[in-house]
Amino acid sequence: MSVRMRRLKADYDKLCTVFMQNSKIRIKKTLGNPPEKYQLEYLVTGMEKKLDGKMTLRSNFLVEITLTGSYPRMAPQCKMLTPVFHPNIAPHAICIGDHWAAGEALVNLVVRIAEMFSYQSYNIKSPLNGEAAKWAVENQDRLPLDTFDFNALLNVGEAVGRRADGSAIAGDTCANCGKKGDAAEMKVCVNQHVACSGCMLACPVCASAVCLKCSLVTCAACKESVCAKCSYRCGSCGQTACHRHAGPCSFCKQVRCQDCLVDCSKCGQKACVEHVKKVRYSDGREDYACAACVQQAAAARRATDALPRPGP
Repeated sequence: MSVRMRRLKADYDKLCTVFMQNSKIRIKKTLGNPPEKYQLEYLVTGMEKKLDGKMTLRSNFLVEITLTGSYPRMAPQCKMLTPVFHPNIAPHAICIGDHWAAGEALVNLVVRIAEMFSYQSYNIKSPLNGEAAKWAVENQDRLPLDTFDFNALLNVGEAVGRRADGSAIAGDTCANCGKKGDAAEMKVCVNQHVACSGCMLACPVCASAVCLKCSLVTCAACKESVCAKCSYRCGSCGQTACHRHAGPCSFCKQVRCQDCLVDCSKCGQKACVEHVKKVRYSDGREDYACAACVQQAAAARRATDALPRPGP
């Protein structure tokens, strides 16, 4: 078997091990034995722009990867089979980076594409889609769109496989401290890391099992460490808050921390600091009112001023 054929077989074996049928990344079709062309399905939250210009979230993407006769010396050719809105992806090409190393495994490239769809990875300096690059800059507080740790599949201490019901099978090495033990003593966290009991904890918000290798975020309000999916970065002040201490503005719908949300003194709706205004009432009292109530009050004053004044 030639060097190239051995490489193709090794790539295929690794893909089959890492991306099982119940994975967020699935092998849909292959061509060749061993395969030289793949069709992969990504069950990842990303962005799509509809024909009418409306932006919407999308949860599945199809990608075709072709390993040319020059592979692995030359990079694989990657193209989209479904729409996606991303700075570094065009319908005919996926920009996988300026440098390709022949030693890079195909499975790493497949994971990198998943990180791109989820906006965990993007480059706005040399985009294929300038409009998407501008959108990414304007919506940084919403990113990433999917917080799943795709790289966990490649880490030491990863789950070694899956059972028929889709549950993960733990290995015998803790991903955080490196402790060796019986696989039965190890647990698999929400990001597919294997960890011993001393390195495993529960997210205080969603109760998901997370380990000390996971990306944990400290809430500025309660100071508790929560998993990435239960945290938000406030678009007004930049602080990070958990679900319990953050919420959406009733007007722009962007999530803000509790310090940057104000209850309107008239209607009670929560509004961010960009959509409230300090007002003075007739009794001299000052308070905050939302944009809608300020507009209604202004319209009422204009209507009153337009009424004819009584004669002398």
